[in-house]
Amino acid sequence: MKNYKLSKWELFWIIAAIIILVGLFISSSMTYHEQKIQPGFLNRHFAFLEHYLSGLQINYGGKMHSASLNGSAAFTEFVIRKFAHFATYFLLGVTLYLASKPVYRLKIVSPINSWLMIVGLAALDEYHQYLTGDRTPSVHDVMLDASGALVGILLVVIIQLIIYAVKRTKQS
Repeated sequence: MKNYKLSKWELFWIIAAIIILVGLFISSSMTYHEQKIQPGFLNRHFAFLEHYLSGLQINYGGKMHSASLNGSAAFTEFVIRKFAHFATYFLLGVTLYLASKPVYRLKIVSPINSWLMIVGLAALDEYHQYLTGDRTPSVHDVMLDASGALVGILLVVIIQLIIYAVKRTKQS
């Protein structure tokens, strides 16, 4: 077997993925009340969202969520939490895909394998929340996490394809 040396970028993506995973583990180890966003904090830093969210209704997990049903602060917190799910797994998808891409000879395997690993990690994260007091696991959160990772991976793949096409065009 040849001696393989990681490039600076490969090492960067591996470290970034590990940092995100550690953050996810710490976050899912916390109870809901330890993570609760205080209404005062929401009013100070996210008051601008209230205008955009006031007419919005979201059916999530078989339950309707809106500012009129849950109150403005609770609904804003719900939206922020679900966005955090999506965004964190979006970043995990990007970093894990870019970290694992050099490992595979057949390039189509990397995005598929990265996404499948992240879906498994999302399910394990929800199970970890089940073991944590005052937390409820949700299949809907796993689906949201998987969607975030898929969008992140696909975005990077599309950007890479565009860059490849532009380079090929310039060479012709």
